[in-house]
Parts: sequence; structure tokens; C-alpha cells
Amino acid sequence: MRGWGFREARKYPLLWPLYALCVADLCWLTFSATRTLFFNPDVVLDHKNNPEPWQNHRDKRYRLWAGNYDYSKLRCQAPIIKDGEVIPVEKPKK
Repeated sequence: MRGWGFREARKYPLLWPLYALCVADLCWLTFSATRTLFFNPDVVLDHKNNPEPWQNHRDKRYRLWAGNYDYSKLRCQAPIIKDGEVIPVEKPKK
């Protein structure tokens, strides 16, 4: 087999499933990478206008499955970092 062209692929029909799987994998890779790029909070494209992007997702939850637990009542315990200074967060009283 000399190349990956359409003429050569027509001569070997047993390799058609291999070509189909390669095309399907490339489509899935493109979809997955695009979805991660646009919808994952860990990916930041604009550092100039948003120098501290982790503060936007401070009280939000990014989970695949939360179960029966209500995360809306939890408060983030991480300190607030602004312009290189650390502002401690008060712990909730029980």
C-alpha cells in the first residue's frame, strides 16, 4: 500500500473499518478538546482581563456526580488571594 489516498483505500476493503475508526477517533478528539476548552473552569483563555480566574469559581461546584448531598449550603474555606495578598476567610461557627 503506497499511501492513504482514496484510490488505494478502494483496493483494500478490509481496511475500511480501520479508516472509519480513525475518522471517528479524530472527531471524538476534536469534540472533547473543544468542550474542555470552552466549558471547563480550569481553562483560562483571557489572562489580561481576568488575572485571578479562580476567584470566579469560588462558590461554584464543578462535579460529575454530587449524589444526594446539597453543596449549595457549603461555604468555600480557601483564602481569598487578591493582588498577591492573602485575605483569610472566617470559619463558620457550628
